[in-house]
Amino acid sequence: MSATFHWDGIDEFSRFLKETPGVVVKDVEAALFQEGENVMGVSVRRTPVDQEPLRASAHVKLPKTRRGTTTVVLAYGTDYAVYVHEILTSFHKVGRAKFLESAVKDNAKGMSGRMRRRVLDRIGRR
Repeated sequence: MSATFHWDGIDEFSRFLKETPGVVVKDVEAALFQEGENVMGVSVRRTPVDQEPLRASAHVKLPKTRRGTTTVVLAYGTDYAVYVHEILTSFHKVGRAKFLESAVKDNAKGMSGRMRRRVLDRIGRR
């Protein structure tokens, strides 16, 4: 199971990139990968504890840039991840359904600012 989402702040971030000299694809990839790692950390904390192998299967794939679009995939590597994620009627003492989706949605707020700071930090270190 993996997540794909559309980020509403992409237009704002795209303007920032156009107006900021010295930014290269690797800077954006690194910033987006960090963002993905943070989101996955939140998601794992929301993953039901009774599904420990599911928690352990969480991973963030390395960024890929094609035709000007950078993608980072957040994924769980078990066959049953989608069922645990989607069945809203299951009870879990710790954790919940929609553990990945809710982490992505909650972390989308403020993402433009975090990405901008990460990119500026990277180009400032050169």
